Amino acid sequence: MKIALVGRPGGGKTTLFNAISSKQVPLLPGVPGAAPSVSVVQVRDQRLEWLRDLFQPKKYTPATLTVEDHPGIPSGSAKSDRRGELFGQMRQADGLALVLRAFTTSSYAYDEPSADPVRDLELLALEFLSADLEVCERRLERLATEWKKPQERDRVEREKAVVERLATALREGRGAHEVEVRAEEEAFVKGFLLFTRKPAVVVVNLAEGVPAPPLPPSPLDVRHRFEACLKLEADLAGLEGEDRALFAEEYGITEPLKDRFNLACYRGLGLLSFFTVGEDEVRAWTIEKGDDAVTASGKIHSDLAKGFIRAEVTPYEDLRALGSMREVKAKGKQRLEGREYAVADGDILNIRFST
Repeated sequence: MKIALVGRPGGGKTTLFNAISSKQVPLLPGVPGAAPSVSVVQVRDQRLEWLRDLFQPKKYTPATLTVEDHPGIPSGSAKSDRRGELFGQMRQADGLALVLRAFTTSSYAYDEPSADPVRDLELLALEFLSADLEVCERRLERLATEWKKPQERDRVEREKAVVERLATALREGRGAHEVEVRAEEEAFVKGFLLFTRKPAVVVVNLAEGVPAPPLPPSPLDVRHRFEACLKLEADLAGLEGEDRALFAEEYGITEPLKDRFNLACYRGLGLLSFFTVGEDEVRAWTIEKGDDAVTASGKIHSDLAKGFIRAEVTPYEDLRALGSMREVKAKGKQRLEGREYAVADGDILNIRFST
């Protein structure tokens, strides 16, 4: 899953990126359209660590998130000729992490010196609404041309209906996620990669010791929010050993920012993890909530999905309580599930399949 860090210039995106990744990017003004900094971040899961200790595998593979640090979005970019450069790469992300500034500093030349996360959230929402509306209006213009071909009219009418609903909502200041898109219409709009259909997480970047301000509802699909003093957290991430422990204790930081951010993204994107275990490898796999057993098996290997017969399912909590797979089977806690089984967070799967 790919998460795009987005926000106003100087809001703290790169500070967040440095705190959660192994890379260290200079804190310099981003150039609109420049390639984002990218880091693949391991998602710590204490359940997976326990499974590793139990099975002592040759290989241990946590789940990962791909995090991209994009240049800041300045005021008025909706009217800029560089909109395509600015937003083109952001559109490829599965979800957005909006970093909002709630601190003041004289070390950066801000468009608006005062910190106002409400203002910045509204500006970002306006930019994304405008960008999405532009996509829909361009598509409607193209459909008007395609309608002239008699053989295309049925498809054009169906696509036009859903695109017009999206455009109407966007003109009214409502996000595209608020528009019902039926299953048979999804193919028409999936490729638009609309910002306001992407799940979003809000990260409020606080000054040290300052409480988080309330935020109003947004037309963006905000699923989760959390607050942190990102500079403080980045300083902590750069320490090791005893210095790190003393710093964390002094400032009351009980969990690394990286772990909190990953958890927020998992919640925001509706993700969950299932596990595969054995002497060769203990591994976490990421799927979306509601995905069935066939979809999960396809994450492991496409051949498992094609030849799927049954899934052997062991809930993590049962294995943890009983201590071994032998005891799990003896107590009847392992079960067989079919194709339509909705995989639960923490399930340990073994796929039966035919070749």
